Amino acid sequence: MLELSDQLSKSTSIYEKNGLLDSHIKVREFLEAHSYLRPFFLGLSPECELALKQLIAIGQADRLFAGINETNIELDKLRDLLEKLVSIDHFYREIGGIAGYQATICELLKGRGEEGSAAHYHSPNFVDITEETPFVKEAIEWGIDSMAEMGEIYPLGGAADRLHLVDQNTGVELPAAKLPFAGKSLLAHLIYDLEAREYLYTQKTGKKIVTPIAIMTSSEKNNSAHVLEIFEEANWFHRPKDSVRFFSQPLVPSVDENGNWCLLGPLRPLLKPGGHGAIWKLARDGGILNWFEKLGRKKALIRQINNPLAGLDYGLLAFTGYGCKKEKIFGFASCPRLLEAAEGVNVVVEKGNEIVLTNIEYCDFAKFGIEDRPLKEGEPFSKFSSNTNILFADLKAISSAVETCPFPGLLINLKKTSYTLASGEKKEGLVARLESTMQNIADVFVEEKGEGFSTQNTFVTYNKRNKTISTAKKAFVPGGPLKETPENCFYDLIMARRELLLKCGVSLPPPYSKDEYLEKGPDCLFLYHPVLGPLYSTIAQKISGGKFSLGSELIVEMVHFKAVNLNLSGSLQVIAENPMGESLCILENVSIVNKGVDWASSSPFWKMEKKNLESVKIILKGTSSFIARNVQLEGGSTYVVQDGEELLLPSNCK
Repeated sequence: MLELSDQLSKSTSIYEKNGLLDSHIKVREFLEAHSYLRPFFLGLSPECELALKQLIAIGQADRLFAGINETNIELDKLRDLLEKLVSIDHFYREIGGIAGYQATICELLKGRGEEGSAAHYHSPNFVDITEETPFVKEAIEWGIDSMAEMGEIYPLGGAADRLHLVDQNTGVELPAAKLPFAGKSLLAHLIYDLEAREYLYTQKTGKKIVTPIAIMTSSEKNNSAHVLEIFEEANWFHRPKDSVRFFSQPLVPSVDENGNWCLLGPLRPLLKPGGHGAIWKLARDGGILNWFEKLGRKKALIRQINNPLAGLDYGLLAFTGYGCKKEKIFGFASCPRLLEAAEGVNVVVEKGNEIVLTNIEYCDFAKFGIEDRPLKEGEPFSKFSSNTNILFADLKAISSAVETCPFPGLLINLKKTSYTLASGEKKEGLVARLESTMQNIADVFVEEKGEGFSTQNTFVTYNKRNKTISTAKKAFVPGGPLKETPENCFYDLIMARRELLLKCGVSLPPPYSKDEYLEKGPDCLFLYHPVLGPLYSTIAQKISGGKFSLGSELIVEMVHFKAVNLNLSGSLQVIAENPMGESLCILENVSIVNKGVDWASSSPFWKMEKKNLESVKIILKGTSSFIARNVQLEGGSTYVVQDGEELLLPSNCK
């Protein structure tokens, strides 16, 4: 099979490839046994013919056509299969198309991947951004200044099978982008984080900016349609439609441990996304990189959707600011990693006189002979930091890298999986697919080894974990582990917001443990639109002093908010019609007392589909203002202030 894929990859034309396959013994034997397909072949395009002949040559057609003859073949299903096969063949053309995919996955299943015995692995020299030092403050300013040369890329095409997210009305499985985390979809969190950074640029320069966004989707779980639906329902988040571009990654065949394609039924292979490493090649082939270039965008921030905490405080600004100012071509945002945690790590690989800063997946530690040792003896954290899949990239460098490495970090994703056959029968077993990893495009950026192991063209920042990563990857099972669940991610968000409120001088109730949180809900909750900051130092200028009682919630969806000595026992929601508009809310020496949220009836808390018994709601339209000083508001009430109006509460108001 390797020989066939090598011959196909070296063939100069599609006709040469088809001619090569015509002489293949399996193709000849299959067409003789299925002579009824010959008229169908005559009507095929050369691309479809090539894909189908490869399917035959790799020995999978007999299985896909099992039980099919000239009387029962469904041509619509066959055409649908061919459309998918052509997409796979085109994407993997550099390694021989479908035949190359099959040869590669079979070699990896046999354990014939490259070994790392000739290499040495070192902890990188980090750019430390854990504290807001003078250097970090300067990097934040660099990040704001460089917004005009940045684009953003979001890989949203993954299967997210472990989340088990379904439409409550239809039971249809949904992609991760639609997860309703903290009251908003995960996709909305990414957009609002970006809006906040754009707002800082506008405030500093006086120039309005719209960052172009490229989103990689897939047809898995109707992902592309759902992502488009989110944008349409949000009126494109008030962004120009032409500032967002979509491109779709192909689905790839899943195989069993012997390399045979898993089938849902006749002519229906089990297809799944082939990893986020597809993003670079697709961005180049689909004109995304050229689009960024025409818009004057030289660099890009790449963010995965399942990590909503990445936008907290200054981390993204310092990360991109350093990358732009120092003219780096690739960067990783990193944070502490517990020993033996199932997370990829950033390492400097030394081979002879060359070094490269890259990522290695935790499952490959044994393969490469990496020992997961502590940063300091007796401490729980590893000397290898966590790779967070928050990346910085120079787009011209990426375009060149794709020429050298179109499929970075190829690996086998092999795990026990259950899936439903076309007949409705459930099937379970070891299932594998060939995946590539987007962060391993860094493998291309090799440098000569100088003094120490610092790379000149690539970099990695090191930030506090609670401001860098907490992922929502899988559904929580009561009694099971919390790690990588929305429950754990929301708890981490609560803790991060507690840290912020304490920085603001707010007195808070004792924090709940994770077990207490799962049973009772948040000890107190502070949610806000990132435009309120997003920098903690900015928010600390807007909120100072006061006290929040156990179970209280404060929700702020606006930029011009000020609260001095706010005493909150219950629920307060301040919502501006346009969070980045000129509406204003000032609360000085205000006490809010109401029944607040019935947390016992509001689980799962991360969805924020909560039951409010009472709440004070302030809704601001247009350029309206709400001002309250030295007042106590008891019970539930709603204040709606119309555009251009100001509502000033008298000090004796209750």
